[in-house]
Amino acid sequence: MMTHEDQIALTTLAFLAKTSGQLDVFRDRLKQTRQLSASSFVECRYYGDDVYICICLEAALRENQVLTWWMDITPHDQQWLIEASALWNGRDAVAKIPSQVAPDFKAVQDSVPEILEQLLQAGAAVLDKAMARAASADK
Repeated sequence: MMTHEDQIALTTLAFLAKTSGQLDVFRDRLKQTRQLSASSFVECRYYGDDVYICICLEAALRENQVLTWWMDITPHDQQWLIEASALWNGRDAVAKIPSQVAPDFKAVQDSVPEILEQLLQAGAAVLDKAMARAASADK
Protein backbone atom coordinates (compact mmCIF):
# COMPACT_ATOMS: atom_id res chain seq x y z
CA MET A 1 0.00 0.00 0.00
CA MET A 2 1.36 3.40 -1.01
CA THR A 3 1.46 5.87 1.88
CA HIS A 4 1.08 9.63 1.52
CA GLU A 5 4.82 10.00 2.23
CA ASP A 6 5.59 7.46 -0.51
CA GLN A 7 3.50 9.45 -2.97
CA ILE A 8 5.32 12.66 -2.03
CA ALA A 9 8.67 10.92 -2.51
CA LEU A 10 7.61 9.53 -5.90
CA THR A 11 6.37 12.94 -7.05
CA THR A 12 9.66 14.53 -6.02
CA LEU A 13 11.70 11.82 -7.73
CA ALA A 14 9.59 12.23 -10.89
CA PHE A 15 10.33 15.97 -10.85
CA LEU A 16 14.06 15.30 -10.55
CA ALA A 17 13.92 12.72 -13.36
CA LYS A 18 11.97 15.05 -15.68
CA THR A 19 14.37 17.90 -14.97
CA SER A 20 17.34 15.64 -15.65
CA GLY A 21 15.70 14.50 -18.87
CA GLN A 22 15.15 18.09 -20.02
CA LEU A 23 18.82 18.82 -19.33
CA ASP A 24 19.95 15.61 -21.10
CA VAL A 25 18.05 16.51 -24.29
CA PHE A 26 19.63 19.96 -24.40
CA ARG A 27 23.11 18.57 -23.61
CA ASP A 28 22.81 15.97 -26.37
CA ARG A 29 21.75 18.68 -28.84
CA LEU A 30 24.81 20.74 -27.88
CA LYS A 31 27.05 17.76 -28.52
CA GLN A 32 25.45 17.00 -31.90
CA THR A 33 24.90 20.47 -33.33
CA ARG A 34 27.94 22.26 -31.98
CA GLN A 35 30.36 19.34 -31.51
CA LEU A 36 31.14 20.38 -27.95
CA SER A 37 32.15 18.36 -24.95
CA ALA A 38 29.32 18.71 -22.44
CA SER A 39 28.20 17.17 -19.17
CA SER A 40 25.25 17.71 -16.85
CA PHE A 41 23.73 16.65 -13.56
CA VAL A 42 20.75 17.15 -11.28
CA GLU A 43 21.44 16.39 -7.65
CA CYS A 44 20.64 17.27 -4.08
CA ARG A 45 23.39 18.76 -1.95
CA TYR A 46 23.91 20.21 1.48
CA TYR A 47 25.13 23.75 1.97
CA GLY A 48 25.79 23.94 5.69
CA ASP A 49 22.64 22.52 7.27
CA ASP A 50 20.42 23.37 4.30
CA VAL A 51 19.62 20.92 1.53
CA TYR A 52 19.09 22.20 -1.99
CA ILE A 53 18.64 20.99 -5.54
CA CYS A 54 21.50 21.76 -7.91
CA ILE A 55 20.98 21.66 -11.70
CA CYS A 56 24.11 22.08 -13.81
CA LEU A 57 25.26 21.78 -17.40
CA GLU A 58 28.76 22.54 -18.64
CA ALA A 59 29.97 22.88 -22.22
CA ALA A 60 33.61 23.44 -23.14
CA LEU A 61 34.18 25.78 -26.04
CA ARG A 62 37.91 25.46 -25.52
CA GLU A 63 40.01 23.96 -22.74
CA ASN A 64 40.07 27.23 -20.81
CA GLN A 65 36.58 28.44 -21.81
CA VAL A 66 33.68 26.57 -20.23
CA LEU A 67 30.10 27.80 -20.11
CA THR A 68 28.15 26.64 -17.06
CA TRP A 69 24.38 26.76 -16.81
CA TRP A 70 23.54 26.70 -13.09
CA MET A 71 20.26 26.57 -11.20
CA ASP A 72 19.79 26.26 -7.44
CA ILE A 73 16.47 25.53 -5.75
CA THR A 74 16.63 26.17 -2.02
CA PRO A 75 14.14 26.33 0.84
CA HIS A 76 14.11 29.94 2.00
CA ASP A 77 11.91 31.55 4.69
CA GLN A 78 9.26 28.80 4.40
CA GLN A 79 9.21 29.24 0.61
CA TRP A 80 11.45 28.09 -2.24
CA LEU A 81 14.05 30.29 -3.92
CA ILE A 82 14.95 29.53 -7.55
CA GLU A 83 18.16 31.12 -8.86
CA ALA A 84 19.58 30.53 -12.34
CA SER A 85 22.49 31.90 -14.33
CA ALA A 86 25.02 31.07 -17.02
CA LEU A 87 28.68 31.69 -16.21
CA TRP A 88 31.97 31.59 -18.09
CA ASN A 89 34.47 29.41 -16.26
CA GLY A 90 32.16 29.15 -13.26
CA ARG A 91 32.55 32.77 -12.17
CA ASP A 92 31.72 35.42 -14.81
CA ALA A 93 27.93 35.71 -15.16
CA VAL A 94 26.87 36.23 -18.77
CA ALA A 95 23.15 35.50 -18.44
CA LYS A 96 20.89 35.62 -15.40
CA ILE A 97 17.27 34.71 -14.98
CA PRO A 98 15.60 36.87 -12.32
CA SER A 99 15.37 35.01 -9.00
CA GLN A 100 11.93 33.64 -8.29
CA VAL A 101 10.19 32.61 -5.10
CA ALA A 102 7.70 29.76 -5.06
CA PRO A 103 5.30 29.34 -2.14
CA ASP A 104 5.54 25.53 -2.13
CA PHE A 105 7.25 22.66 -3.90
CA LYS A 106 4.29 22.13 -6.24
CA ALA A 107 4.88 25.66 -7.54
CA VAL A 108 8.58 24.81 -7.97
CA GLN A 109 7.66 21.74 -10.01
CA ASP A 110 5.32 23.81 -12.18
CA SER A 111 7.73 26.69 -12.84
CA VAL A 112 11.16 25.06 -13.12
CA PRO A 113 10.75 23.58 -16.64
CA GLU A 114 10.08 27.04 -18.13
CA ILE A 115 12.79 28.73 -16.05
CA LEU A 116 15.28 26.04 -17.08
CA GLU A 117 14.33 26.46 -20.75
CA GLN A 118 14.86 30.24 -20.48
CA LEU A 119 18.25 29.64 -18.89
CA LEU A 120 19.30 27.07 -21.49
CA GLN A 121 18.31 29.35 -24.37
CA ALA A 122 20.04 32.40 -22.84
CA GLY A 123 23.23 30.40 -22.37
CA ALA A 124 22.98 28.95 -25.88
CA ALA A 125 22.83 32.48 -27.33
CA VAL A 126 25.99 33.41 -25.41
CA LEU A 127 27.67 30.22 -26.54
CA ASP A 128 26.75 30.81 -30.19
CA LYS A 129 28.20 34.34 -30.09
CA ALA A 130 31.43 33.05 -28.54
CA MET A 131 31.68 30.29 -31.13
CA ALA A 132 31.17 32.81 -33.97
CA ARG A 133 33.91 35.06 -32.51
CA ALA A 134 36.26 32.08 -32.16
CA ALA A 135 35.57 30.98 -35.75
CA SER A 136 36.26 34.45 -37.16
CA ALA A 137 39.45 34.75 -35.06
CA ASP A 138 40.67 31.42 -36.44
CA LYS A 139 40.34 32.66 -40.03
